[in-house]
Amino acid sequence: MSKLKAQSLKQKKAGYAMIIVLIIMLILLAVTYLFSDSLFAELAIARNNKGAQVSFSLAEAGVQEAIFRIRTDATTRQKFMETTNGVSTFSHNPALINNGSYSVTIQNTALRAATITSVGNYRIGALRTARREIKVGIAQASSTPYPYDGAIFGGGGAGESIADIDFWYAPVQIFGGSLLSNRDINFRWGSWANIEKAVEAGRDVTVNWSISNCECSINDDGDPETPQCSDSPGCTPLENQPNKTMPPVDFDSTNPGSIKSRAIVEGHYYAKQKDFKDIFPKWSDRTFTGVYYIDESFDLDYGRTMRMNGILAASGSINITLGQLFVNPPTSGPYVGTAGVFTQKDFRVGTLGNFGGRALVYASNRNQIDSSIPYTMDFTGGFLGRRMWISGFRVVNIHFDADIINSTLNLFGLAPTTPVIEINHWEEEY
Repeated sequence: MSKLKAQSLKQKKAGYAMIIVLIIMLILLAVTYLFSDSLFAELAIARNNKGAQVSFSLAEAGVQEAIFRIRTDATTRQKFMETTNGVSTFSHNPALINNGSYSVTIQNTALRAATITSVGNYRIGALRTARREIKVGIAQASSTPYPYDGAIFGGGGAGESIADIDFWYAPVQIFGGSLLSNRDINFRWGSWANIEKAVEAGRDVTVNWSISNCECSINDDGDPETPQCSDSPGCTPLENQPNKTMPPVDFDSTNPGSIKSRAIVEGHYYAKQKDFKDIFPKWSDRTFTGVYYIDESFDLDYGRTMRMNGILAASGSINITLGQLFVNPPTSGPYVGTAGVFTQKDFRVGTLGNFGGRALVYASNRNQIDSSIPYTMDFTGGFLGRRMWISGFRVVNIHFDADIINSTLNLFGLAPTTPVIEINHWEEEY
């Protein structure tokens, strides 16, 4: 009997041990599961964090490429600068890394303002993708490349033989603007000038056998856009004024926004003036629209009448000898609101030439208007150059227009166009 009890007791002890072992194994299994689950959760969090960071970085890369394209790509820049609802899109897959990609839309909301929407994607394994979307408001930094009111501006330069601005036997009226020079202003030998605003010189203002009316007694010309003397009661010649900056212009750099580059894209680039005159016969009246660049001097002669809706530019001088040039902004297309004559040397209206319109005249050296009995020159805009020379008996009326000057300089100037960026919204998905 005792043997049976001993055997039964041993069996019971073995059963208890197995139960204890099973309990311990269950506890260890539970601990291992909890540890593994925690470990996998941490790995998932780390993976998701990596995916979120990478996809966000890819979206940011898309924004940066969009800004780069606005600065340097001619098509993208034109839509941004010159349209109110233009759209540009691009994408890269893969982008920067094998599992990454981004897609970008630039949607204009106004002239020189847009919303950039950039979506970055990063594949996490075969079934999961981290996604970040950034929406950015972007606008060109507001700038005024010509912050002055000078209808005639003489920036100055080397040499003493000719002052910055000279009037010889010249009748000149300036409406709504000033006469500005970084050096001298000379009124000589029978000149008379009526100027609605200021007369400022970096050095001297000389009146020799002339009439320089700086009391603003200009008769009402009937133009409602230009205030008369009753509204602007007078000005006093100011000498020894601080120098003002001659705004720079991008004539012929490789930048897509330069005048030459735009003319090449439009098919309006001419290496020689003869090439251009071949499509512009003598004694003809022709209208041109867009941006035209002649890579040497250009003489408007033989009775040609040129009506330029846009930009005429030359690497040499532009001379109107026996012809007429009228420059105005186009009424449609990418260059609405801009018009100008640009020369890297002199702009000269000869004794038998005529000039008019609404535009900016920009000469890297000198603007010159000579005598002509048949024509009264009536022009809206402004003349910018190192010097200005007006001589003879031609009546010259200049109506200052800051808008046409600044719009044209903003398009072709060398001032930086770094956009102002504001991050408005972002989101992520997995």
